[in-house]
Amino acid sequence: MKIALVTRRYPPLIGGAEKVLSYLAEAFADAGAEVSVLTSRLDPTLPALERPRPRLEIVRLPTSPVRILGTWIHMTAIQRWLARHPVDLAYVSMMKHDAYATLGAGAKRGFPVVLRPEGAGATGDVAWQKWGRFGSRIAARCRTATAYTAISSAVRDELEADGYPSERIVDIPNGVPMPETAWVPPEQPRRAVYVGRLAREKGLDVLIESWRRVVERAPDARLRLVGDGPIRGELEALTEEVGLDESVEFAGAKPDASSDLAAGDLFVLPSREEGMSIALLEAMALGIPVAATSIPGNRRLIEPGEHGRLAAVDDPIDLADTILASWSDPAGSARMGRAARERVRAEFSIERVARVHLEFFERLIR
Repeated sequence: MKIALVTRRYPPLIGGAEKVLSYLAEAFADAGAEVSVLTSRLDPTLPALERPRPRLEIVRLPTSPVRILGTWIHMTAIQRWLARHPVDLAYVSMMKHDAYATLGAGAKRGFPVVLRPEGAGATGDVAWQKWGRFGSRIAARCRTATAYTAISSAVRDELEADGYPSERIVDIPNGVPMPETAWVPPEQPRRAVYVGRLAREKGLDVLIESWRRVVERAPDARLRLVGDGPIRGELEALTEEVGLDESVEFAGAKPDASSDLAAGDLFVLPSREEGMSIALLEAMALGIPVAATSIPGNRRLIEPGEHGRLAAVDDPIDLADTILASWSDPAGSARMGRAARERVRAEFSIERVARVHLEFFERLIR
């Protein structure tokens, strides 16, 4: 099976979507598919992290830093590549400009195109089609896709509510690799870790506010924020304003945050919106105790009291109480971490998720 995996962003660019696509690409290739990842050419200042892997090629297509021009150049490059290289199926991340270009090529060349919305809510794909440049035109073409994968019920609900045919939507969750070694409690307790973009939808302003309450009751508590994003400066200013400089660390973006997770004893995810968080899945796969907000994407993964603890959204008091509750019951927290790890192994390992994808793709191709 020859698959074109189309995504504008790919590692070393860091984000949940980028990570899961790289995991899928490698797992597809390991399962025997021939995979070509069509993505944008890297900024020359970024390191190239591609490692040779059988049956997997990373194709860096031209673009431009000029926003509209860069999009047009990249879309044209996608269509030209697909015209010159026969594929059995194309799998496209996000229902935006890349999807438009790939669907046009699929219609001409006769191969199925599957679209993969990466999120729901105000920052999701369906919402973007309402306000994005050429969004309505892109949405009209997206409705011609062969099929769609929904990583969560929230994504499926939005697609159906916007008129996407339910019979063409298949539910396939995100997946992550299983670490060989499970989490063990670190020597220094009360070390919380967040991994992800520093963006408004992640609820980090609420986390900072809750952290002030945490350190009032646990002065030795420390919070490490691993990631970067548009509101980093704002969060740093807020941290300084409320006097938390000594207990909150901004570690920046990293291609691999496993060592940060291993050094902590609690993963915190205060998001307002999530499709299905890769950072949360990776924390669960490791087995570190988890405190997250009670939003649909997180509730899909965590049964409260069984796999972790959930706090109310936009509620710094409840979030602080949830963080402190995890530390006040280390044995119970560790038990939930172990259960979360086993749940990921059974339902969300990248090998299982890739196999479900490939079986679905084979049916479409036939």
